[in-house]
Amino acid sequence: MTAKDKREYVRRPVDIPVDFIVQGRLYQGSIRNISEDGFLIETEGAFSVGQNISMIYSFHLFGRENRAGRIIWIGAQVIGVKFERPENNK
Repeated sequence: MTAKDKREYVRRPVDIPVDFIVQGRLYQGSIRNISEDGFLIETEGAFSVGQNISMIYSFHLFGRENRAGRIIWIGAQVIGVKFERPENNK
């Protein structure tokens, strides 16, 4: 079984510019795929699994979005982000 087979939600390819903050520092990148629980960001920088991330982006279906999440994996010039659920912010 591949990682793709284990995914709970379908990922859709996109190309959305995103500004995001990790440990108080502003970065820029591009969202390359998105699902209901997270997305993949193409970017440059040194990140660690488990870091919190705050993101601001515009998506044609929803307008401007502010989301919080956590970095769950790191690849070559990409990071995997899982969205924080509202119940985690209580």
